[in-house]
Amino acid sequence: MIREKIISDLSKTLEKLNFFSENLVITKPSLEKFGDYTTNVAFEISQKTNKQSPLDVAKKIEANFIKNDYLEKINVEQRGFINFYLKREFLQSQILEIISKKENYGISKIASGKKARVEFISGNPTGPLHIGNARGGPLGDSLARVLELVGYAVLREYIHNDVGGQVEKFGQSLFSKINKLEENSEYQGPYMKELAEKIGAVKTPTKAAQKGTELILAEILKTSADLGIKFDQIYKESDFFKSGKTKESITQLSKKGVVKEKDSAIWFAPNDEFLKDKKSVLVKSDGNYTYFANDIAYHQEKFNSNYDLIIDIFGSNHHGHIPRIKAAMATLGYDLSKLKFILYQFVRVKRGKKAVKMSKRAGDFVTASEVLEEVGKDAFRFFMLMNEPNTHIDFDLKTAKEKSEKNPVYYVQYAHARIKSVLEAAKKEFGDNLPKLDDSKVNLLNNQTEISLIKKLITFPELVEDISKNFQIHTLCYYSLNIAKDWHKFYEQHRIISSDKNLSTARLQLASAVATILSSSLNLLGVNAPSKM
Repeated sequence: MIREKIISDLSKTLEKLNFFSENLVITKPSLEKFGDYTTNVAFEISQKTNKQSPLDVAKKIEANFIKNDYLEKINVEQRGFINFYLKREFLQSQILEIISKKENYGISKIASGKKARVEFISGNPTGPLHIGNARGGPLGDSLARVLELVGYAVLREYIHNDVGGQVEKFGQSLFSKINKLEENSEYQGPYMKELAEKIGAVKTPTKAAQKGTELILAEILKTSADLGIKFDQIYKESDFFKSGKTKESITQLSKKGVVKEKDSAIWFAPNDEFLKDKKSVLVKSDGNYTYFANDIAYHQEKFNSNYDLIIDIFGSNHHGHIPRIKAAMATLGYDLSKLKFILYQFVRVKRGKKAVKMSKRAGDFVTASEVLEEVGKDAFRFFMLMNEPNTHIDFDLKTAKEKSEKNPVYYVQYAHARIKSVLEAAKKEFGDNLPKLDDSKVNLLNNQTEISLIKKLITFPELVEDISKNFQIHTLCYYSLNIAKDWHKFYEQHRIISSDKNLSTARLQLASAVATILSSSLNLLGVNAPSKM
């Protein structure tokens, strides 16, 4: 990885100069004229020494930089920024690196030997998976794919919230539907009739709830599978209190002096502020455990399993739940640096400019399966992943189905398919004399479009590593779009296959490298990379 090369050589240079940096950062400059990479380390060192200006420090680093074969020059900006410019020959050689490694290009060892747990979707157990909860599916699965690429062993997990007040109301409504009793329930829609018919006769609302939630879970997992998502572990909330784990968690918290009784209920109250929030109740006045109590036990299970990274992907309505869980885990002595939360906002489905409510089954919300059936897995995932989790999504069905550059996923897939058609055409053009893609003719890739494209391709490993730390999956969507844009531009401006066999070889190598990066990017997004469209 290029960035690591520079960091390594910069570290050696600083050591030679007896300079020290606590946080050596190399970034991409905003403007190309400032080089391919840049660092502000001179400012940090200047502050520590308090004797030399950032400019003086930067000039010393420039003059003493470790000898290397990949940098064309190092330039010190007037204020003290150090800019690095890569050699054209080095950039050209990286095409062969991508081609030789193929789908292994971008694999990192930074998390080798480590383990991560990712909890996501965990849909409402009383109805079909709606489009809002489904947003967490592609997000969690794609993040898991990225984590695996940098070395983590990843557990994809799902919590089935099969107990609680909503499940009790659901069971009563379903029982009434089965037995054709009068009811006035929030659980309406044709799907309730479907469930009643599938379940048949039951003796109690509790049994109706159990069978109903099991059928809903099976349907959610089927929709997840249709999205390319498979969970490694399914947990049932009921298992935590049935096994005594919830009770044990409350006992441990009680020993820490943070459990109090009020209004015949038991509260988690590390300070009196928590007593003002009913969501901090652990055991209700009727003796039943709350979701919060069971989730404490669930998170203890996560921490006790000795995973290095624990990620919870929730809808934004869980924002108040996070500080309570953090407080409980901190009280129990767990390392909160291992626990990360990602909250995602709501999704509105539109057709053009008009908001739609498609559901024929649920009555009052759009189901994920309906959208999936209309636009397909690839568009569903790409559109869900294009936006930062903390922003709302307007999911435009019309755009998602278009076969034009207006549809971002089609635009990227078409770039990949276009390259594959070029490579097929090369086989027909050259026959047995087809240039080998490992021949070193890449030094002919000299024009600005080619060099700019190569510079983008070689940042793929860095992007993957960054996402494994900052979880910003949407940046991968825009990266693939930029690669596709540059490829389409290159294709339209230059002949790939020509009478110049050496130049054809070089450009076919570049095309092959672009296809590799696009395929790898789309794979991380859970989107197909078609050879034909």
